[in-house]
Amino acid sequence: MEKTDVLIIGAGIVGCSAAFFLSKSDADVTLIDRSEIGREASGSTAGTMSYQNKERKLVHLTEEATKIWISYQKELEDDIEFRQTGGFRVAEDKQQFEKLCESVKWQKQVGVELDLLSKDELAVSAPYLGPSVYGASYCKWDGRSNPLMSSLAIARAAEARGVKIHVNEPVKGIEIIQKDSFLVNTSKMVYKTSCILNSAGVWSKNIFRMIGIDYPITVDPQQVMVTEQSPEIFPHIITYAKGTLTLKQVDNGNVVIGGGWKGKGSAEENIKRVSYYNMYQNIQYACRVIPALKKLNLIRCWTGLEGRSPDFLPLLGNLNLLPGFFTACCSKGGYHLGPLWGKLISDLILTGKSSIPFQEYNVNRFVNHLDKYFTEIKQYI
Repeated sequence: MEKTDVLIIGAGIVGCSAAFFLSKSDADVTLIDRSEIGREASGSTAGTMSYQNKERKLVHLTEEATKIWISYQKELEDDIEFRQTGGFRVAEDKQQFEKLCESVKWQKQVGVELDLLSKDELAVSAPYLGPSVYGASYCKWDGRSNPLMSSLAIARAAEARGVKIHVNEPVKGIEIIQKDSFLVNTSKMVYKTSCILNSAGVWSKNIFRMIGIDYPITVDPQQVMVTEQSPEIFPHIITYAKGTLTLKQVDNGNVVIGGGWKGKGSAEENIKRVSYYNMYQNIQYACRVIPALKKLNLIRCWTGLEGRSPDFLPLLGNLNLLPGFFTACCSKGGYHLGPLWGKLISDLILTGKSSIPFQEYNVNRFVNHLDKYFTEIKQYI
């Protein structure tokens, strides 16, 4: 048996960030993952960091998350390849552009600096865009980072400050001793802890079930494609006004096509499959918006399983019935916002309060609808 003050389950961008901030305290922290560090949703994302494609209730927090990414870049140097290149959100017809104008209006109200550009203006500022683009909004803060490197770099920094990290160690069961005391059984070890942080993404649903809760987390299979390397075609982040598709060209010249039409997958069966039909749809869009992409070959495509709450907002905080059980997971845009969720939840664990209120995202907001699943917990309360 191994004792630890805080046991973090899930070594994606949120769990690694929480470990990073907790490592600055005197707490004894252990980070475990069913796989490798950052190899599930956080490493399967496209690495887009756009202010313009966030859920409306999350936009005002995007700047705080970006500040953390900037601090990571300074502390971890170029291990995360964070770049603020600026980004265009493009519309392909008048109707899309009108909706884009509405979006720009309310985003400006929460402090996002945006410009609207017509087709003629885009011909000057983004000449690589194709004739299908009707207009676009521009945000100078949009950016990207390397999802294959970021979680690992953050975890290594936390480990250097004393966090213990164990990978390929899935959780098999959780025994509740009392409100703030747990035994966590994994494939390799039994951990005794007073604090659990559930940051396991779509697999958080399984962790909740181990304490008697059937939480309404669903799987969102995101598909990502990568082209061969090329001399620079476009320097900016491109997002689509109609949906979630993103385009970017990274440092080594590969073009990354993310989001958009989805892949296929199941968390329970650990299935991740690409959809060739949806690959074709994404490629069609990409080549319409940036015609020069037609000359490139596609070299890789994969699907990553992201977890979603019913309202696409994060699940943050500690359970009312089990104060020692904390959660930070399952937000749309979670890769960009993940370091902020890690910071807020680490503050809550250490001090009992957060520097930024997050009641709107409190994990207990759905629990009232699931009282029938708490029978296993109530015997301990």
